[in-house]
Amino acid sequence: MSQEQLLSFDQHQHAGTGGVEKTSSLLLTPPVAQENPYKDSLCPNDLMDFLLPNGELFGCFADPYATMYYHNPNEGQRAGRYWLQERIEDGTFTEREIRLLDFLSNVRIATRSQIRRVVFKETDDDKVVIEFLKKCRRTGILCAFSWVTPLKNNRKKPLVYALTKAGYDAAEIILKRKLAEDFWFQPIELQAGRGPEMAPLFLDLVSAEIYSELSKIDRLISWQRNPLIRLKNGQVHHPTATFQVIKDAGEMRIFWVETVRAGKDWVGKVKNRFQKTQNAIDHVNGFQKPTRVIVVADGDSRIPFLAQLAKQYMPNVEVRFTTDERLIQGLGSDTFLAWDFDSNSLIVKRIGFLQSGATGMTASEYLNSQMSEPDEDEFEE
Repeated sequence: MSQEQLLSFDQHQHAGTGGVEKTSSLLLTPPVAQENPYKDSLCPNDLMDFLLPNGELFGCFADPYATMYYHNPNEGQRAGRYWLQERIEDGTFTEREIRLLDFLSNVRIATRSQIRRVVFKETDDDKVVIEFLKKCRRTGILCAFSWVTPLKNNRKKPLVYALTKAGYDAAEIILKRKLAEDFWFQPIELQAGRGPEMAPLFLDLVSAEIYSELSKIDRLISWQRNPLIRLKNGQVHHPTATFQVIKDAGEMRIFWVETVRAGKDWVGKVKNRFQKTQNAIDHVNGFQKPTRVIVVADGDSRIPFLAQLAKQYMPNVEVRFTTDERLIQGLGSDTFLAWDFDSNSLIVKRIGFLQSGATGMTASEYLNSQMSEPDEDEFEE
């Protein structure tokens, strides 16, 4: 499908007095795919409403019909309490266990690939990662799940790891964090296709992908999932996620993340989110204002329509687009995009310091600078 077909509506229409430029109401009807790429599947009736405009398969974390199921749900269920009690009594939490608990208490769920980038060294063998995760499941602090869908493709689905109640309690105890109740999972037998929808979990997996990439390039200072931001007009705002990264010594940058997935009434939901984001940007305190808002789409061909929505509903917000697949390929020069309305084309918007090997102080260097060995005379008895 051509770029012109992707924008199959009037971009601008003049109406009213004073030459006020308004976007056509057709904007709320997104361009649709002309062909179904899932012809060999038992497709739901509304599939064509959700497909990417260019007719591609859904991305890794974007299938609107996916439902979860637990993998070996009975594994380790009775062991978690014993593990936690022993670790507390002996004070023997390992560095990897602490890193894992810290990661999952920030992003909620993660794949093995994401856990590897945050918890392990690049030189660690895959077998070490796999055995560690198997051990965590046997000891009852982690459970694993994946998803099923009526849509067939040849792509392998990853196992997704989450904290059990024992893992959740361990994170609260050793990290001194109060976590939301939805951060722990109770594995049970679920009939195929009858499990919870994956849609909200996909949002967390997208966030975990960003988190793990920022950790890999050693720029991440802090991360918040769905934080409450108090605005100067008395209202509050909840971005999908916010994160702070370091560009260089004394140069911190804040970003907000909004992830867009196709589903029931998804256009109305995006419109509402963009309006709330614009209101938040207008009234947020200066120290909380983001450098950019990153909008994660489910595919490149969705971006032109989202750019039109952003132009109408959050015109004063600096937006950078990306997709699941671009994030999975790793942060690079072509990870972030913008839509050029003059040429009707996607253009690369490189964020130089969010690249592997970029110059400037790293997160590790920043944190280590705070950890000089204290002299005994510095302490008050």
